[in-house]
Amino acid sequence: MIEKILILDFGSQFTQLIARRIRELNVYSEIHPYNKIPEIDDTVKGIILSGSPCSVNDLDAPFPNLEINALKIPVLGLCYGAQWLAKSFGGEVSASSHREYGRSPLVSHSNSIVFESVSQTSVVWMSHGDTITKLPPNFEAQATTENGTLAAFKIKDKPIFGLQFHPEVTHTEDGKLILQNFIVNVCGCQQSWTPDNFIHSTVDAIKEQVGADVVILGLSGGVDSTVAAKLIQEAIGVNLVCIFIDNGLLRKNEYENVLLAYKDLGLNIVAIRAGDKFLSQLKGISDPEKKTKSYWPCFC
Repeated sequence: MIEKILILDFGSQFTQLIARRIRELNVYSEIHPYNKIPEIDDTVKGIILSGSPCSVNDLDAPFPNLEINALKIPVLGLCYGAQWLAKSFGGEVSASSHREYGRSPLVSHSNSIVFESVSQTSVVWMSHGDTITKLPPNFEAQATTENGTLAAFKIKDKPIFGLQFHPEVTHTEDGKLILQNFIVNVCGCQQSWTPDNFIHSTVDAIKEQVGADVVILGLSGGVDSTVAAKLIQEAIGVNLVCIFIDNGLLRKNEYENVLLAYKDLGLNIVAIRAGDKFLSQLKGISDPEKKTKSYWPCFC
């Protein structure tokens, strides 16, 4: 089984970038919604809590059902994730007098494992409207910025860290190093994962799940369905049947162009022109919601 880092997404614009940075370190990462946390088994080496456009003080703030004290793996909270950790343990998070956005030099940082080999005056990227104004008991500050803002903390007796800045963006000078320190030095990941590993393991999993059955897959002509088709084809060969439908709403010549693009991929494709059927269901309907409800039954 492939070891991995779980990223819990609170709606940050940088969540995909966090996953990319981890994979650039040759460690597999998976993104999951904060409210749909998968089983945390032995393959999960650590959890990263993303940022969010929300405030932890909002009545409807996204709070995960995550028992931090019961976890036996490291956790790293980024921005909102850090503020959620602080608030969850009894700390105080308050609205800043002005939103902190942009580069901010660290004044100093401790000899924490996550700051190993990081310059004492390294520049980090801040983007938050709230600030942790009081740490909970048993939390220790590990870094501050030149304006006195708390930049990093750790729970004293646990491998749980929080950063009020974004290490995943290029504006944070030592961001990649900080992430590597957490993922390798704290979580103990081996840095042995590559995209090829993922392809092989996915193909093996498909073979095991599908067996001798036939799979029907709808192609859109886009990247997602095409990649899925190639992975499944690699696993089960001719037992994959792909269906590409002209629903009458494609761009001019898109039907022909998509089939031409697929010509050399070796996929077993059934192409269907069904534009008249789909469009007849939409005739005289202008309300978007009614259009959707009238349109989708055509697939049945």
